[in-house]
Amino acid sequence: MTILDAEKVYGEAPIFKEPKIIGEWVLWLEQRPYEKGRTTALIRSWRQKDLAPQELTPYPSDLRTKIHGYGGAPLTATLNGSDLILTWVDNYDECLWTRTWSSEKDNKQSSAFKLIPKIQPIRLSKTHKHFLAGGVIDLKKKIWIGLMENEQGDHIVSYSLNKTDQNPKFIYSSQGLLGYLALNCKDRKLVWVEWQNTSMPWDLNELKLAKLDEKGNIINIVNLNGEYLKYTEKISFFNPIWSDTGDLFVAEDSSGWWNITQIKTDSNNSSITISQHQWAIQAEIAFPQWVLGMSSFSCVGDDVVGAFAREGVWTLALFQKNGSIQIIDQPFTDFSGLHSHQNRVVAIASSPKISEGMFEIDLSDKSWDHTPASSFGLDPTEISIGESFWFIGSNEENVHAWYYPPLNRQILLPPLLVKSHSGPTGMARCGLDLEVQFWTSRGWAVVDVNYGGSSGFGRQYRDRLIGNWGVIDVLDCTKAAQSLIASGKADKDHIAIVGSSASGFTALGCLISTDIFKFGACKYAVTDLIGMANSTHRFEEFYLDYLIGNLETDYEKYIKRSPIENVKSINMPVVLFHGLKDKVIPSDQSIAIKDELLKRGIPVQINLFENEGHGFKDGKIKVDVLKKTEAFFRQYLTF
Repeated sequence: MTILDAEKVYGEAPIFKEPKIIGEWVLWLEQRPYEKGRTTALIRSWRQKDLAPQELTPYPSDLRTKIHGYGGAPLTATLNGSDLILTWVDNYDECLWTRTWSSEKDNKQSSAFKLIPKIQPIRLSKTHKHFLAGGVIDLKKKIWIGLMENEQGDHIVSYSLNKTDQNPKFIYSSQGLLGYLALNCKDRKLVWVEWQNTSMPWDLNELKLAKLDEKGNIINIVNLNGEYLKYTEKISFFNPIWSDTGDLFVAEDSSGWWNITQIKTDSNNSSITISQHQWAIQAEIAFPQWVLGMSSFSCVGDDVVGAFAREGVWTLALFQKNGSIQIIDQPFTDFSGLHSHQNRVVAIASSPKISEGMFEIDLSDKSWDHTPASSFGLDPTEISIGESFWFIGSNEENVHAWYYPPLNRQILLPPLLVKSHSGPTGMARCGLDLEVQFWTSRGWAVVDVNYGGSSGFGRQYRDRLIGNWGVIDVLDCTKAAQSLIASGKADKDHIAIVGSSASGFTALGCLISTDIFKFGACKYAVTDLIGMANSTHRFEEFYLDYLIGNLETDYEKYIKRSPIENVKSINMPVVLFHGLKDKVIPSDQSIAIKDELLKRGIPVQINLFENEGHGFKDGKIKVDVLKKTEAFFRQYLTF
C-alpha cells in the first residue's frame, strides 16, 4: 500500500476557478500554489484537453478581488465579432484593466493557434480606496458595468472600455451589499441580488430588476420579493441568469430548498410572470454566497442545466421547459462553477476516485472530457471511498457525515481524524480529497462532518445553527466521534480533530468541552468572538448576531464560547498554524493560546508564516503544515 506524500497533496497542483465557454474556447482562472497563490487567466479550444492552454494574464498580473473581504469574480470576458475582450481586477493595484485579442478564423486551422494581442493592457480605473468585482460588458455602449464597495456602501458603476485612469460613473447605490449582477443585452436589463448587512445573503436577500436607459443609467427598478413573490418568510436568491430569449432564471429557497424559479418579463418590466416550484425537488441547487462568481446552473436554450445536492452528493441534470428533470449520465458527484453556451457545458468536477478538474460535456450526444488540475493520479485501488454516514447528533436530530475507512490498517481499531468544513455555513464535499487520502494511507480513519448548520440539506438543517455556533457544531462533531467509537470503527484513545478558521473555532470548542479528543491541530482559528464582533468587516458585521446572539444581551454566551477565554479547559496537545499577515484573525490570538498552554505544561507547538494571510495559498506552506501536523500527531500514537 502506497503512503501518499504531502508534496503530492499540495505541491504543484493549481486550483481551477470560474470556467466559462466563450465562443469556441474554454476560459478559466487558475490559482497557482507554486507561484505563491497568484491567479491568472487561461484559455484553450473547447474539449482540446491535450492542447496546451494559453496564458492571457502573465506574471505579474494577479487576478483577485477583495470586495466584501472574500472577493471573487475578478474576470469578465466577451466576444466582439472575432475579437476576445477581457476585463479584470488586478490584486497588485486593485484597478480594473482590459485587453483585446484577435482570433481570426484562418489561424484556427493550426494546432499551434494562439490568440494575438491587438493592444497593450489598458488600466481603466484610477487607483482609489475601493474594491471592484463582478462585472459585465455592454458592447453596445462599450462599457464595463460592475460592483464597487467603498466606505459609503456598495454601488453599481460603469467604466468606458476606451479610456484610461477614469473615475467611476455611479449608476446605483445601496447602503447594503450587492452581488451577482447579470445583464440582458438584448432588452437592456440588469438584475442583481441585494441584502442588508444585518443578514447574510444565504439567510435573507432581495432580487432586483431594472432597465438601462440610452445613457447607461438605471431606471424602472423592481423588487421581485415584495411586489411579486408576496412571500413573508425569509428567502434567499442565488445566481440570477438570463436565457437567450430574455427569460430570467434564479435559485430561491421559499420552499425550504434552493430550487430554480423562472421569471418572464416584458420589455419595460411592467408585466412580470413568476413560475415557482416547476422543478420542485428536496435538494439544493445553490451554495452559500461567500464569494462572488459562483455558479451552479446555466441556460441551454429554453432549458436549464444545473447541479443539485441531495444528501451530500451532487447530480448533473437538465431542467426542461416542460417541467421534467433529466439526469445526465456521467461519473462525477461534485460540481462547481457551472457554465454553458448552446449545448456545451463546462464545470469544475470531481468524484470519489477522480480528482478535481475541468469537466466539458456536449449535451447533444452526452460525450465529455475531464482534465484534472493535477497531473498526479492515485491508483483507484488505493483510494478510500467516503461512506455516507448518518448519526444522531445534537437535539437528537439526524446529522450527516462522510466516513473514510483507513487503507493501511495495521491494527484492529484505527486512530480517527475528525474534520469539519469552514464557513461555518459550508458543506463537506464528496469529491476526491487528497488530504483525506494522506491520512487514510497512513492507517487513519477520517470523518468529515456536515454538522447542523451546513448547506446542502435544506434551510431547516441550515437554521439549526441560529444562535448555536459553538454548541451545535461542537456537539455534532463530538457525537460523530462517539458514534464511530461505539460501532468499532475508531480507537477511543486516538481521536484527533483538525480545523481552520471557523472550523478551527469548532475544533477548539471540542478540545475545551470534552476529553474524547486526545490531540488537535488548528490553522488561523477563530478564537475571540468579542473581538471579532467589534472589528469584523461589513460583510460579516452582524453574522455573529445570527450565530451567537446580540453582543450586549448575550455577552455571557460570547465569553463562554470564545476559545481564547477558555484555554484553561484544554488539556490535550495542540499544534497551531497562523499567517503573520492575517487581517481576519490576528496571529496574536494563536500566540496567546500557545502561551497559556505553555504556562500549564500542555504540549503545544506554533508555526507562524511571515508572508501568509487568512487561508494559506503558497503550496510549499501547505505541504509544510500537513507534514508538521502528521509529525505532531505521531508523537501521541501509543500503539
